[in-house]
Amino acid sequence: MRKSFSLIESTFVYMTNDAAELQKLIDAGSEFVITTHINPDGDASGSSLALYHVLSDMGKKVHLITPNEISPSLQFLPGAEVCVPYNQKPDILIDALQRADLLFCLDYNTLSRTGDAMCDALKSFTGRKVLIDHHQQPDTGFAISFSDTSYCSTCELLFHVLSVAYPDKKWLTPAVATCLYTGILTDSGSFRFNTVQPRTHRAVAALLEAGAPHTAIHEAIFDQNRPERFRLMAIMLSHLTFPCDSVAYSWITEEEFEQSGADKDDSEGFVNMGLSIRGVKVSALFREEEGKIRISFRSKGDVDVNQYARKYFNGGGHRNAAGGTWYGPMEEAIQQFEGTVAGLLNTGSKS
Repeated sequence: MRKSFSLIESTFVYMTNDAAELQKLIDAGSEFVITTHINPDGDASGSSLALYHVLSDMGKKVHLITPNEISPSLQFLPGAEVCVPYNQKPDILIDALQRADLLFCLDYNTLSRTGDAMCDALKSFTGRKVLIDHHQQPDTGFAISFSDTSYCSTCELLFHVLSVAYPDKKWLTPAVATCLYTGILTDSGSFRFNTVQPRTHRAVAALLEAGAPHTAIHEAIFDQNRPERFRLMAIMLSHLTFPCDSVAYSWITEEEFEQSGADKDDSEGFVNMGLSIRGVKVSALFREEEGKIRISFRSKGDVDVNQYARKYFNGGGHRNAAGGTWYGPMEEAIQQFEGTVAGLLNTGSKS
């Protein structure tokens, strides 16, 4: 098993050997499987599709398997139609894994983030696995692991990995640039999160030069809201609660989703609204989903919602953006939050 190296700004000293090994494995292989996490967001979909195009353009046979369907708001991505949802066609993944030279794991740090059923299928793969991800505490067992939490997105990290492995950048087509730009845009909070670095903007400049249509991408993601989203937003805002000046939270029940005609994709970004309120450092959104409560957390500064979500809500993610799950009623999840969030504020990053 190879050691997982962190990448350092402006130089790729620690990436070079692993990138060279990855190039050899790709050049020698003929068939690959690309996977990402359940409910693929812009970064998961963008990085997976970007790598799909890169490998396909090399003449490789590539299977892109997502745990479930990608969001309708991301269907504009070049090649979105090639994504095969595992929840609809599980046999395709099982068959592909039997022949694959490499299994790519993009934008997730542990196999369990693909969902229970797909996780079991991936565990059966005995070949080489490659991790490219920016979340904390990744699994071990990868032949090559590009894991660095300092990157704002897996798409940015993938851009640098490919740039080292194939420095001529012949792989950087308009389709690849569009997919990578989408992931960087969405996972950086439109370039406002503190993980955005000068190297992020240098990567984006290269993507724009390669043909990424940034205005069209922004419009496709942010300017295609359905009326149902605003009905759901009104419900969410009516529940907005402030247990203290620094915390805001809200919730949406399954019944309220049905009443508004909205789906889970329509609630995307709602949790960020709490952070736009003066003085609020922690925002949370509770969504009832198939008998479970899905919680999104956002924070500012050194308030570490990643560790908080891991400790209290079976989750994790990033310092300022994390998620979790509560296996019980909504009321219990909210009680758990109200009873523990003061400790999060008092200890900051030590929570």
